[in-house]
Amino acid sequence: MQPTVPLYRSVLDQLRADMRSGELAVGATLPSEQELCDRFGVSRITVRRALDELAQEGRIDRGAGRATRVTAPRLVHAIAAFEDPFGPLRLVRDTELRLLSFDWCVAEGPIAQALQVDDDDQVLRIARLRSRDSEPVFHTTAFLPAWVGSMVNRKALEATALHDVLAAAGHVPAAIQRQMSAAPCPKAVARSLGLRAGAPTFRIDRLSRNAEGRPLHLLVGYWRWDRFSMRLTSDATSEGGTLIIDEADTSGNRFLEQMVDPAKI
Repeated sequence: MQPTVPLYRSVLDQLRADMRSGELAVGATLPSEQELCDRFGVSRITVRRALDELAQEGRIDRGAGRATRVTAPRLVHAIAAFEDPFGPLRLVRDTELRLLSFDWCVAEGPIAQALQVDDDDQVLRIARLRSRDSEPVFHTTAFLPAWVGSMVNRKALEATALHDVLAAAGHVPAAIQRQMSAAPCPKAVARSLGLRAGAPTFRIDRLSRNAEGRPLHLLVGYWRWDRFSMRLTSDATSEGGTLIIDEADTSGNRFLEQMVDPAKI
């Protein structure tokens, strides 16, 4: 008996095939979510899951208020697994935590797509700042769908990792997708990190799902370019590695800073 292929996988494989054949060439606009639902006979949640995968692979560009387009192929290095799937959370265990904001907002664009909610649904938005020795290191904004966010206590977030807060409410992630890339620091984040708008940062997007594949929360974080480096250690007998905060080589980071001109962003 052959295993059943998830519906989103069938949609994903066909869209990839369309891109390889040129039917969906670089720069082409993808059909709307509803058009894809009609074409494949699946739900919008299934279509969004397939589009999430394509976005993670760097094959499409999605944004609020604009059409989804096919992008030129880019190099994406995927790490299959860490020795401890929650090991990266220990990065921030010894940092100082400050809750910056805790409010409800309307989901839209990529946030609604990632959380598989409608564009006018309310989601909980949590902004926090991590510091080391009183120096800012990591700014995060987390978005939680209402069915998860309604169980989150604001007071607990002032001293506890979000993963632990969710676990206490009975929401333990069964799968976590992470993507990290270089990105200019947004104006809304720059002041908290002590950077100028447009300065280089390491951006991480993390989406967690429960055992049923339902999104629990989306986190968008920015590391200061001069206070973070990523090192993955592995050998022939290991299945993954560990991520640690390290003393970065600031000479290379200064060169990176010069390459990104905020005036041209």
